[in-house]
Amino acid sequence: MQELKQRILITGTFRFPEGDAAAARVLGIGKALRQGGYDVHFAGWEEDGRPEDKCGEGEFSYQGFSYSPQNQFRLRKLNPFSRLLKYLTMGAGAVRWLRRYSRVKRFDAVISYHGGVVYLLLLKFFCWRKKIKLIVDCTEWYDADSLPGGKWGVAAIDHELRMRVLNPWIGQIISIGRFLQEFYAVRDCRVFLLPPMVDLAESKWAAKKKIMAPGLRLVYAGIPGKKDTLHSVLLSLDVLHKEGHQVSLDLIGPTETEILSCVNNDIELLRRLRNRLNFHGRIAQSRVPALLQQADFSILFRPQRRSSNAGFSTKLVESLAAGVPVIANATGDIPAYIENGKEGILVDDETCDSIITGLRYALTLDKNRLSEMREAAQQCARRNFHYENYCDNLRGFVEGCQ
Repeated sequence: MQELKQRILITGTFRFPEGDAAAARVLGIGKALRQGGYDVHFAGWEEDGRPEDKCGEGEFSYQGFSYSPQNQFRLRKLNPFSRLLKYLTMGAGAVRWLRRYSRVKRFDAVISYHGGVVYLLLLKFFCWRKKIKLIVDCTEWYDADSLPGGKWGVAAIDHELRMRVLNPWIGQIISIGRFLQEFYAVRDCRVFLLPPMVDLAESKWAAKKKIMAPGLRLVYAGIPGKKDTLHSVLLSLDVLHKEGHQVSLDLIGPTETEILSCVNNDIELLRRLRNRLNFHGRIAQSRVPALLQQADFSILFRPQRRSSNAGFSTKLVESLAAGVPVIANATGDIPAYIENGKEGILVDDETCDSIITGLRYALTLDKNRLSEMREAAQQCARRNFHYENYCDNLRGFVEGCQ
């Protein structure tokens, strides 16, 4: 008699299957678990599934994974009290769904991608009562000033309680980087280090012919918010432009209005750079690698803050997977994967002077050197971020959890 596969649910604050970077993160985990012999089901908090994925009432399928949208992120106007209540109780509906679903199909383990204190308490109690393993996937530690209300706001207090109290109490952590791994290891947690992963067998990562163009072509993919330093990048481009260098920047994600906000509404700066900036807006994730591959380098500059060192940029992994070296400053685990002059260029910090130094060095590289760096970037991704590298160890970690 064939042994039944153990079933794992991955749920939490992501929009499956392609709604955000978190979805790419959990999809990689799902593929590694499936390769390790598990049956994996997703219950992201997206409003609804994609019409092309629909396979039954309330059920959807993507790349062979079944998923059940939890509609926890639905957008509607609420008064301040209702917004606060919604924030504190977000995810409770997903736990109610899990109770109902478990009557039909039992899960052996639940992996939760973030979520607030109330949600995790409800999930912890449910898993304890049903003797289901509960594991937390931890990928960020936000700075208080980046959350609504600041240090003493509800969001910051909830976040700190989760990171410092609730996660250690749950005690079984998948960590995206070494900062969080070390934080939880000294608190006697069972911790597994798992960086962002990609499936290099997907056709979107196949090498595309690069259109040769004069000058240096850079690319930024993502929404900058308060994490990435784009203002300094644009000021650096302005300096190099005035010196006569040809450097262009493709922007995947941010609109011109959002970039204007990043540069403190410096309309004159954007006017001077208008012919150097190419806005692509928000595009499907499947189209991102082809655009990345037209660049000589991707860029990633972040200030030295807790959030930068605790997190791990999916943008960096996707760039390397596309065979595009990175120009970045050394935050978090970046120096563990990027050797200066090999897979990319590391600069001292996120200031204009450092960025200009890095870009000037990039401008000196000939076609052969750039080709070598592209090859090194893709080999780095194959060694460190292809999901198949983690299947056995991840399975061992899950089996050892309680």
